[in-house]
Amino acid sequence: MRTSLASWTAAVVLLATSAHAQAPVQRLGGSIRANPPSGPVPRLPDGKPDMSGVWLGGLPVGDISAALAKGEAMPLLSETRKRMEAQKADDDPQAHCLPLPPPRFTPYPWRMVVTPTHVFFLYEMFNYRQVFMDGRKHPDEPDPTWYGHSIGRWEGDTLVVDTINFKPQVNFRGSSENLHVIERFTRTDANTILYKFTIDDPTTWTKPWSAEIPLHVTDERLYEYACHEANYGLEGVLRGARAQEKREEETSQSKKK
Repeated sequence: MRTSLASWTAAVVLLATSAHAQAPVQRLGGSIRANPPSGPVPRLPDGKPDMSGVWLGGLPVGDISAALAKGEAMPLLSETRKRMEAQKADDDPQAHCLPLPPPRFTPYPWRMVVTPTHVFFLYEMFNYRQVFMDGRKHPDEPDPTWYGHSIGRWEGDTLVVDTINFKPQVNFRGSSENLHVIERFTRTDANTILYKFTIDDPTTWTKPWSAEIPLHVTDERLYEYACHEANYGLEGVLRGARAQEKREEETSQSKKK
C-alpha cells in the first residue's frame, strides 16, 4: 500500500505533460516511471486499438493551463469567477476523500479495461468508473452521481466518452449539475494515449472549451488506497476551516452590535 498523505495535497500536484517524458514521474507516495513512447499501436482481434493497461497522467489537478490549446482559455462567467474566489480549501470534495470525476485524474496509476459492452476505469485512488458501450442513450430521468452517466462509442481509432448527470458537489472549476464532458482517447503508440476533452456548462462558462494531454502506460501495479489512513493533513484542513468559520461568525456578531 502506498503511504496515504493528505488527500488535499493532491490538488497541487502537476501531472506530467510531456509526451516524451522518460524520467520518473513524481507522484504522492513515491516516484513512478512511465514508459517512453515506443512501438506501434497494439490492436485487438477486431482491429480496434487496445486501450487496456495501467496508465499515468491526465488533466493537471493543480494548474490546467498546461493542458489548454494555444490561445485557449477557460471562458468563465463573471458569476462563476466570484463563486470560485469565495471557495475555501475544504470546499473541494477531494479534501473529504470524495471522488475526482472526469476530466480530473488522480495522481496515482489507474487501469483501463475495455469490453464489447463496457469500458471500466479502475482508479487506485478512491473508486472506479464505468462507460456503457452497448448503444444506450443517457437516461431521461437524471440520477446524478460523482462520476456521472457515461456512454461511449468508437470513431475510427478514437474512443469517445460522453458524460452528463454529475452531482452539483463535483464543482469542477465552479461547474454545476449542468456539466457536460466529452472525452476522446486515441492511442498513438504502444505506450501513449492522447487524451482530449471538451467541457460545457452554460451556467459556468460562456462557451465550451477544450484541452488535451498525453497519458503514459506504466508497468506499475495498483495498490490498495485508504484515503483517511494516516491522513494527518485532513485534521489540519478541517481545524483551519472551523477556525475561519468562527472568525466569520465573530465578525458578523460585532457588526450587529
